[in-house]
Amino acid sequence: MFPSPFSPGASRIMSEPAESPGDPEGTTVVETIRLLRADRARLDRLLRDRGISASAILSPSFLCVALYRISRYLFVNGRTIASRLVWQVNLFLTGADISPICRLGAGLVVIHPVAATIVGSAGRCLTVEGHGGLGGGLALNDIGAGPGLPLLGDEVHLARGASILGPVRIGDRVRIGPGCTVVRDLPDDAEVPAHEVLILRRTRSSTGETHDAV
Repeated sequence: MFPSPFSPGASRIMSEPAESPGDPEGTTVVETIRLLRADRARLDRLLRDRGISASAILSPSFLCVALYRISRYLFVNGRTIASRLVWQVNLFLTGADISPICRLGAGLVVIHPVAATIVGSAGRCLTVEGHGGLGGGLALNDIGAGPGLPLLGDEVHLARGASILGPVRIGDRVRIGPGCTVVRDLPDDAEVPAHEVLILRRTRSSTGETHDAV
């Protein structure tokens, strides 16, 4: 549905700046609405560049982000039970697990919400294609996103199945290829390509069929 950042000419689409609100925390209704407008504007641009006329506001991609913004607003204002309820509604309706403890900048896009998990902090224009995301589990030191959680810069793109785990710093304009897992710091403009399958040996069964061992 959307272009991959690893295809020719896609970098302009993926890194086009969204409107930048003054309060990335979304602590007020006004700032939360500004964040949502920036999120929708960026998703609308992606749809237009693909020749898709449907409104972004009707897509699961926008719904999961909108529910996250609401749960985040409730969380930072001390309404933890309501925040958790909206978080669970988001998980049920869209399949996206976006924790309200996340600090995510304007222009957030989750292309395929099902099985997307986001726990950590990121700057503007984060793109998560789906079946991956970011979270902890490797250590408990806090580098600014919470104990054991990753801290991402602006315009980071996670292709389908890509994950960032643990307390690692990811620079601006970093692209993580499909199926890749990042567990160490990456500088600005780094690119992690998809892994190629390496055939170690080839065997032939008694029926004459050839099997590759990888």
